[in-house]
Amino acid sequence: MRLWPRSLSGRIVLLTLLALVVSQLVSFAIWTHERDRFLERVIVGNMSESVASAIRTIDFVPMADRGQALAAMSTDDLRYRLAPGPGRGFTNEDNDNRDQARGFEQEFARRVGVDVERVRVAIGPGLAHGPSRRAGDALRVAVQLDDGAWLRARQRLFDPTRRWARFSLITLVVSGLLMAGIVIVTSRRMTRPLRDLARAAERFGRGEAVAPLPETGAEEIRRSVAAFNRMRERLARFVAERTRMVAALAHDLRTPITALRLRLEFLPDDDNTRAMAATLDDMANMSEASLTFMREEAANEATRNVDLSALIDALCEDYRASGATVTFEPETRIALVCRPVAIRRALRNIIDNALAYGDEARIVLADGDQAITVDIVDAGPGIKEADMKRVFDPFVRLESSRSRDTGGTGLGLSIARSVIQGHGGEIVLINHQKGGLRVQIRLPRDGLA
Repeated sequence: MRLWPRSLSGRIVLLTLLALVVSQLVSFAIWTHERDRFLERVIVGNMSESVASAIRTIDFVPMADRGQALAAMSTDDLRYRLAPGPGRGFTNEDNDNRDQARGFEQEFARRVGVDVERVRVAIGPGLAHGPSRRAGDALRVAVQLDDGAWLRARQRLFDPTRRWARFSLITLVVSGLLMAGIVIVTSRRMTRPLRDLARAAERFGRGEAVAPLPETGAEEIRRSVAAFNRMRERLARFVAERTRMVAALAHDLRTPITALRLRLEFLPDDDNTRAMAATLDDMANMSEASLTFMREEAANEATRNVDLSALIDALCEDYRASGATVTFEPETRIALVCRPVAIRRALRNIIDNALAYGDEARIVLADGDQAITVDIVDAGPGIKEADMKRVFDPFVRLESSRSRDTGGTGLGLSIARSVIQGHGGEIVLINHQKGGLRVQIRLPRDGLA
C-alpha cells in the first residue's frame, strides 16, 4: 500500500489534511492545558455564588423549614442539605488535590464572605485529573453557618471532554471534506499546465508536431513552459535545417550521377561499364534512401485510432498476392493510436528482410495489458549476438548473413526502429535455438494519445 501519492495534487491534498489534523491536535492540547483554570473560574465561581445565595436565603427561613427550602433550591446538578458536621471525604490527602482544594477553599471563603476555616472542599477525580466519565465525580463543598450547622453542597461535574471530542470530530470531518474539495479543485487547476507540459514533451519526444504551449500558471510553471517552447523551436529549426541540407545534397548528387550515366552511354558495353552503371545505381539509391530517412516522413503524419490487426492482415494480403510466403492469423480487433502509414512502412521493412534472408515470414500479434506485441519470425541463419545492436545503425549490412546481392542500402531496420521508437515502443532481435530470427516490436497501449 502506497501512502505517499504520486501526483502533485494528491500530495497537496494530503499535506493540507495533515496540517488540519495537526492544528486540531494542537488546539486540543491547548484546551486541555487551560481546562482546569476554566473549571475553577466557571464551575467553582458559579457554585460559590449559588452557595452564597443559599446561605442568604436560609437566614430568612425558620429552622424547621430550612431542609424543605434547600430541597426546593436543589437541582439535578447542584444539591443542598444541612448536617451537624462537614462529613467525610474532605481530608484531601493527595498532595495535588490538597493544593487545589486549598485554593478552592480560599476562593469559596472570599466569595461567601466567611473565614476560610469554616469552608471545606472535596475534589472529585473529574476535576482534579481532568473530566471523567464516572457518574460519581463531583465537587463537594461544606460551609459552617453562624449557628454551627454545616451547609453541604454537591455539584455534579459535567464531562466537557466527551462533548468537545464529539464536536471536534464533526468539525474535523466537515473541515477536512471542505478543504479536500477546495484543494483538489485548486490543485488540479494549478497543475494543469504541468500535465499539458508533460503530454507535449512526450508527444514531441516521439516526433509529433507540437504547437507552442500557453505560458500560464505560477511563475515557476510559466518559466518551465517558456523553456520548453524555446527548446521545441530550436530543435524544430535544427531538424528543418538538417533536412534541407540533406535534401539539397541529395538533389545536387542527382546531377553528377545523371551526367556519369550519360557518359556511360557512349562507352562500349562491357564488364567495366556495366560495373560502373551498377555503382551509379547504388549511389542513386543510397542518396534517395538517405533523403527519405532524414526527412522522417512518419513524423509529419497525423495520428489516429486504427485496427492494428486489420492493418497487418491487409499488408500480408499484398505479400501473398505477389507470391511471398507470409502467414498471419488475425484475432479480435486491437485498437491502437498510431501513425498507420509509418507503422505499415516499418513492418514492411522488417518483413522484406525476413523474406530476403529467411524466405518466409510468420507474424504473431498479441494484446497485453500494458503493450501490444508484434513478432515477425523468419527461417534464416539469424544474427550474431555481437551484431544485434549494430544492425540498427544506418547503412550497416552484415556480410556473413546479409549478402549484398540481395540489394538494399542498410536503412530498413534503422527506419523501422525510428518509427517504433517514435511511437514510444521498442524493437528487439532474438535468435531462435533451432535457427531463424525473431523481430519483436512492443508498442505501448496508450499509443501517442
